Amino acid sequence: MKNQYFFALILFAFAYGFSAEVETKDYMFSEGYLALEGGEAYPWGIIEDAVQPSLYGQGEFYYRYWENTYGLVQFGYAYFRTQDYFKRFPGVHQFHGRVGLDHQFSWMRPILLGVGFSCIWARSDGGDPEDKGPGVMLTDNESEFGSFIKAKLPILKYEKYAVGLNIYWEHIWTLPEKSNMLWIGLFVQRRMW
Repeated sequence: MKNQYFFALILFAFAYGFSAEVETKDYMFSEGYLALEGGEAYPWGIIEDAVQPSLYGQGEFYYRYWENTYGLVQFGYAYFRTQDYFKRFPGVHQFHGRVGLDHQFSWMRPILLGVGFSCIWARSDGGDPEDKGPGVMLTDNESEFGSFIKAKLPILKYEKYAVGLNIYWEHIWTLPEKSNMLWIGLFVQRRMW
């Protein structure tokens, strides 16, 4: 019985030694990129009754996380005009931040698919804080959280630069009903290291 344990130990040591000889590469932060993006945000579902589509702008730090996986950190701004029949205030300032991961599947090159989390801060442009009607909570700031899925399509690459298209489907966890947004934007990205 002791010989079986000894043999298993030798086999384990051999397997461990063989796996240790395989070179592993440290991917995390081995590449870093900065990007600017601009596009249009489209309210979807219940939120489209309140605000109109809007232009947005955002900055992004993009980095290598693993072999075919990239991390992203984004900060952006959009101004949503309210629908014409909504008279409480003319629009909503929205600042958003996102963190997430993009992965490049070998069968889908050059498109990357991603997921992540969003944090949204919104404030109305004017409005009466004493008003108790719908949407007035935005006169005193409102923050929401959400999740998103995205597709990234690099269209043009030249040395350290890339230009492409990002498409996000964002699910905002508002209550009592959830909200959705579709974001479509063009980005210009530069590799920093």
